[in-house]
Amino acid sequence: MPGQRSIGRPRSTEVDARLIDGALGLLRHSGPAAVTVEAVAARSGVAKTTIYRRYRDRDDLLRAAIGSAVTPPDQPPVEDIRGRLTWALGQVQTILSEVLGRGGIAALLDDREPTFTTLVRDLLTPYTTALAGLIEHDTAAGRLRSDLDADAAVSLMLGTYLGELLRHGTVGADWIPDASTCSGTP
Repeated sequence: MPGQRSIGRPRSTEVDARLIDGALGLLRHSGPAAVTVEAVAARSGVAKTTIYRRYRDRDDLLRAAIGSAVTPPDQPPVEDIRGRLTWALGQVQTILSEVLGRGGIAALLDDREPTFTTLVRDLLTPYTTALAGLIEHDTAAGRLRSDLDADAAVSLMLGTYLGELLRHGTVGADWIPDASTCSGTP
């Protein structure tokens, strides 16, 4: 309950951060199968007993790691539609490259771990719903075409990253255009 003091030592935010970083690093590089309690313990330098005090099992740890990194987007920091699009693409790139990485994306594409696929979809839903809401807001404000399908636009944003990865084997820093060099309307 709020306000009640828990028994034992306070939880270390530094240990939590090391566990999350360890789990995400394994996921990005080798996929969800590589995220085991043993592997996270070795990578983070945190004892397995400490991990089990914080998380029921590997799936709970993986959910916490991805959940801490994928949060619904805030309001874009710019009003210009090209700047907003650039910002949204940056958000997509962060989730796909810095959270899931090639290992997580590969596992999603071949659905090798259905529990992981469901986990990622569940955690992405609030994010994609919020992003679609921002697009709908811009459509209602007349900044985007009135017949634009917001859900399709979000899928296109996710798909452009995957397309770039498939075509070139990597997604370069120039994948997202610099909004300051864009002119005109979309």
